[in-house]
Amino acid sequence: MGNIMRKCVLVAILFASVAAFANGASAADPAKAEAGAMTYDAYCSACHGVELNNTAPGVTFDLRRLRADEHSRFVNSVLNGKSQMPPWRGVLDPEQIDAIWTYIRATVDR
Repeated sequence: MGNIMRKCVLVAILFASVAAFANGASAADPAKAEAGAMTYDAYCSACHGVELNNTAPGVTFDLRRLRADEHSRFVNSVLNGKSQMPPWRGVLDPEQIDAIWTYIRATVDR
């Protein structure tokens, strides 16, 4: 992803976080969401799509469909793999996985 596009995404995440906080929801940590975006880009985007835009429906799970209450499902799938997705245990640490979750939530919950 180009620097300009990444900056646009990060600005959008920041504004979404501020808006969520202003509406009484807990705001996502923009720095954590940015770290999650970079980790997602490096490890997840090849299969799940650039900026969560899954371009292969039916082949890989569309992460935008994850609900906020499915954090444990997400972590389990990342650590242990699911269907064609390989396990990332030992590759991604808990902080990276949590940052990816923060990025997904910040993007989906705008």
